[in-house]
Amino acid sequence: MRNRHSIKTHAALFRLPLMVLIALITVGCGGSNSGGTNITSIPLPTDTLLNLYCENAGVWPDSCVAQDPQNPYRNVVIREFDVNNPDAETKFALADAIPEGRTGAKARFYLWATALARRASGENQWYTARALHELFNYNEDPVIQAQALKAYRSVLDNFFGSATFFECCANLDPNGDPVPFSIPLNELTADDLYRTDATGWTRLIPGDPLLTISEMADWGYSYQPATPPSFDNGVVSVNDG
Repeated sequence: MRNRHSIKTHAALFRLPLMVLIALITVGCGGSNSGGTNITSIPLPTDTLLNLYCENAGVWPDSCVAQDPQNPYRNVVIREFDVNNPDAETKFALADAIPEGRTGAKARFYLWATALARRASGENQWYTARALHELFNYNEDPVIQAQALKAYRSVLDNFFGSATFFECCANLDPNGDPVPFSIPLNELTADDLYRTDATGWTRLIPGDPLLTISEMADWGYSYQPATPPSFDNGVVSVNDG
């Protein structure tokens, strides 16, 4: 299973230690997604030290990350998927050009937080939360830990009914094409917080996973955890009162 808009990463691009080469279009003076200037590369950060530009960087509706001088994507066009132009390069192509693991975690935050600043969506908020979660896994910074929790909570508070799309199971399609399907982001958010194996990273709420359910209750939500083997049947509900 993979994101339906994802492109396979080519590891050979990531042999340079301080610079990642990617094809980009910069935003013009007017700040729109058109009329940009073609460039061939930008330096991406490879460290895991993240200084938040403002208190709610990466948490909708704050858009301050788009003005952060440390943000390598602040002048880069980040296109959303367009059903009328499915082959156009999107934010997922940019994401796949970032190295996996520790070296790419900080760049992933800037990419998804910038996408969120330009287009409010649950998908962009969820990926931003995961990027912060990944950074915390590497730097154990309590400030980033708290920011990741705020970003995950924003998915529930502001985009509860949103979904992201994945594709798999080409054998089910008569033409052999991947089959797209959606997963509610409230379920993915809860699973990321509750279950270590959902992300492979240190959980943001340490100790017994029941403490995650308690924290979500304080946020105003109930969670019935997903069960093995697929972990695709979790249920998140909004508490009344």
